[in-house]
Amino acid sequence: MTDITQKQPKSPAVKSTSFFERSMWIFNTLFHQLVAVAGIFILWTLFYNYENRLSRWHMILTATAYLPLMAEAIVLFAGDNVWTQNIKRTTKYYIHGAFMFTSAVLATVGIGFMISVHSAPHFHSIHAWTGLVSWIFVLLSQFLGVASAKAYHLKSILRPVWFKFAHNLFGLLGYLFGLTSLCYGLRKRTFRENTTYESQVATTVVIAVVGAWSIIAALRSGYNQLKNVIT
Repeated sequence: MTDITQKQPKSPAVKSTSFFERSMWIFNTLFHQLVAVAGIFILWTLFYNYENRLSRWHMILTATAYLPLMAEAIVLFAGDNVWTQNIKRTTKYYIHGAFMFTSAVLATVGIGFMISVHSAPHFHSIHAWTGLVSWIFVLLSQFLGVASAKAYHLKSILRPVWFKFAHNLFGLLGYLFGLTSLCYGLRKRTFRENTTYESQVATTVVIAVVGAWSIIAALRSGYNQLKNVIT
């Protein structure tokens, strides 16, 4: 006869979610919405008033490089990033690399298009200079990303944490200079003549919010890497 008093196995404990964690998920979801809103508005404006010119493709390609590709690549490793929480970290590395590589290619081609159509001296405006600096940092971060992935084999040259810290630093600088260049690009004639001043200001504010939110986790990671570097 079965002993009904026998203890039943305990169910695994369910981890409770704090108010802070739920709030961060909500803010992260809003971040993705803002990326979509800013990106779609910029690209919709460019395609709606489309002219088959290289200068127009410069704007389309560079805007796509930073919104959404680079923005999503930067925030991908954040613990509160809602769409990557159940993805293995090794898989995240591949996704991050694919996003960053694609954005670097788009930015390179976009800058090349603008150089080819300008007969005047190049890089004479804040928009152009910040874009050039961003492109340099983004390319450096690409090489350092590969070095970070192979850091164990390069440990005789530098400690692995140095490669990771440099990759993080140059990636963030490239991203922030790129967003700055994008905001100055909203003042250019092609975009300015097809939008209102209020929409330009609103888009700039949205881009600033997107940039600020997306770098939080990367700054935290960089701080931890810096501590490991100096200890």
